[in-house]
Amino acid sequence: MPAQREELTVTGYRSEALPHLFLRQEKALGSALVLPGMGYGLAYPGLHYPIQLLAELGYDVLGLESRYANVEFLDADESEQRAWLSADAGAALAAVRAATPGIPLCLMGKSVGTVGMASLLQDSELPAGTRLVWLTPLLMREEVWRSITRSAESSLVVIGTADSAYRPEWLDELRRAGAEVLVLEGADHSFLVADDVSASLDRMGELLGRLAAFLAPRS
Repeated sequence: MPAQREELTVTGYRSEALPHLFLRQEKALGSALVLPGMGYGLAYPGLHYPIQLLAELGYDVLGLESRYANVEFLDADESEQRAWLSADAGAALAAVRAATPGIPLCLMGKSVGTVGMASLLQDSELPAGTRLVWLTPLLMREEVWRSITRSAESSLVVIGTADSAYRPEWLDELRRAGAEVLVLEGADHSFLVADDVSASLDRMGELLGRLAAFLAPRS
């Protein structure tokens, strides 16, 4: 039976209800939390298709919708933005763990969502074996870089060569630390290859194939 949509109670920063998508399996193999980008929500290909893949693989999936591409968030200072992202991520983690207790966990974040992931790694007790998927992470942010390097053996990092955060030497360092790294040739921060629809679709296929391999059961 396909995963069914349900509504959860997810209350984030300033006690505001967080718009979300929750897909529940009849018998889940794991649970996943997906944190969006600044204005890159769940309908965009780089989140939509990974969420569908997670569901196909048997995961219950909670995806937060983006609510950060607004004047209030953009005008906030860095400490308030971090508190906002941390509160939303923490509330979402609590909701998905309450809804799906006792099963393996995958955390996935896109862009600014990786700041929320970093806060979870710092502030929350995650289940052993939690898989971490960093989509176009903000590698220039100290807390993101530190979180990836400290959890490298559980991490998959995905970034395109046309992303402003792409630095081959940074990725080499992450590989040496033990992270899996997928570099998408020509792809920008939205996983698009400029003026080339076919190549953009190919890059999405590369992402999904690597994600499926990363999430495969380990002996």
